[in-house]
Amino acid sequence: MPRVANGFALRPPRAARTVADVFEPRLRVKPAAMTVPVRVLSYQNHARMGTYADAIHLADQTHTTPDVTATRRPGTLKYGFGLNVEQELAKDVGVFGRLGWNDGKTESFVFTAIDRLASVGVSVGGARWKRPHDTAASALIVSGLSAVHAQYLARGGLDFLIGDGTLRYGPRDRLRKLLQRPRDARCLRHHRPARTATKPGLQPRRGPVWIWRPAPATWRWGR
Repeated sequence: MPRVANGFALRPPRAARTVADVFEPRLRVKPAAMTVPVRVLSYQNHARMGTYADAIHLADQTHTTPDVTATRRPGTLKYGFGLNVEQELAKDVGVFGRLGWNDGKTESFVFTAIDRLASVGVSVGGARWKRPHDTAASALIVSGLSAVHAQYLARGGLDFLIGDGTLRYGPRDRLRKLLQRPRDARCLRHHRPARTATKPGLQPRRGPVWIWRPAPATWRWGR
């Protein structure tokens, strides 16, 4: 686990006080004549983290703005689960989906500050437009916060990624993502992603916004 939220420097593991455990079995479900790859994820993190409820309680006692970093204790537990499913429907056409959940009461510490996640999408190979090495995909991603996490932010608390004062927070954000991955030559690939977020930072007054990133190029030898 990192020394600070999303930091690069890691804390040395100390028994069960600072450690991250991940369990990810892979299954192959066979409904009818299809084989559906399924991945299940379970994780638990032990680190020096705080909880949103304790931060709100402390703020009520001291008449201050909630600060989750003031409630950090060594060995605090945060846990969550995930489910990922992929399926090919036809040649070069596939669908995918993912669900994610964590306890929502413990400080967000790594990756991103959300507590709930659901996504679904479709990808199509480029053989249909005579570019067999291209891939085009579209996905809808819905993310959200737990009730106590949203309350903490609405009262002015800050997370390591989100928080901009006592504005009204929405329960979930919808992110639509379009991706085109053309390959212009035998050894050149680049991505052209475009996104629209309805509630950036889970803040309804901040969206919707369109996000367009210039296409990064990657050189590869061979296929």
